Amino acid sequence: MNNKILLGAITALMSFCIIVYAIETDKSLFQILIGFLLFIIPIMFISSFSSTSAFFILVFSIAFYGYGMYKFEYYDTLYGLFLAAIIGGSIAYFRINKYKLFSKSEYKKNAINSKESE
Repeated sequence: MNNKILLGAITALMSFCIIVYAIETDKSLFQILIGFLLFIIPIMFISSFSSTSAFFILVFSIAFYGYGMYKFEYYDTLYGLFLAAIIGGSIAYFRINKYKLFSKSEYKKNAINSKESE
């Protein structure tokens, strides 16, 4: 429990530092928001990607994003990417758990076995 509280405090302070730095150096908050929104969902669910096609799509889209960022000079979106990595990474590490899918046949077998053992 204490590790989660410490991680929450560190995540909040790092996010605060990035946002304050961006404001103080006159970075575009709109570009930061674009970078954050584009990468928060993929970073949160990156641990659930188990196929090579999902990684291909993720890397391919990041490559196009990087090219577009360079081509249109949206360099401030990197701060949004950093925020997404910090916040989404901590969410993925502590909140999103793998689970076993529900199976009706397994449930029926377990119910029959438990009734027989009584």
